[in-house]
Amino acid sequence: MNSSYSKLVKNLEYLKLKQMLVHLDETIDFMTNNQLSFTETLIKLTDYEIDMKEVNMVRSMVKVGAFPHLKEIKDFDFEFQPSINKQQILDFATLRFIEQKENIVFLGTSGVGKTHLATSIGIAAAKKRTSTYFIKCNDLIMNLKKAKLENRLENRLKHYAKYKLLIIDEIGYLPIDAEDAK
Repeated sequence: MNSSYSKLVKNLEYLKLKQMLVHLDETIDFMTNNQLSFTETLIKLTDYEIDMKEVNMVRSMVKVGAFPHLKEIKDFDFEFQPSINKQQILDFATLRFIEQKENIVFLGTSGVGKTHLATSIGIAAAKKRTSTYFIKCNDLIMNLKKAKLENRLENRLKHYAKYKLLIIDEIGYLPIDAEDAK
């Protein structure tokens, strides 16, 4: 191992550029075999690091979203529910409704896939770096009631308001008394 290569490896380790380190040898070989310029080689090498950071960012956004499961639109069986307009759902996944400051409400009986579709749209949003949070209506009410008792209601409301997409599931699933409805 030559000294400049060793120094490069140490620098990458120190800077914690793990993907660049993992792909260093193959990138050097590719550069040599394809006569890439220094700039082209550096772009190829940094792309590995950027790709991994993007994957980690998406994973983090999905985790923060607190989804009940990781089902996506591609996992939904539209043939099982032919009354659901697939094109409309795909349009929702583009997040155009967020840009237009619109709300989506899924109505239907239990078991038709409302949670799956809401989660799928939320995951699509999180993957596009849109701050997203999923919560059941009853949990939301309980959190707000607790915050009110602790004199932190305004802070708790600000917490929920910071998300560009707030998914509230199971509205109407459990009865809501008059005080909670406020």
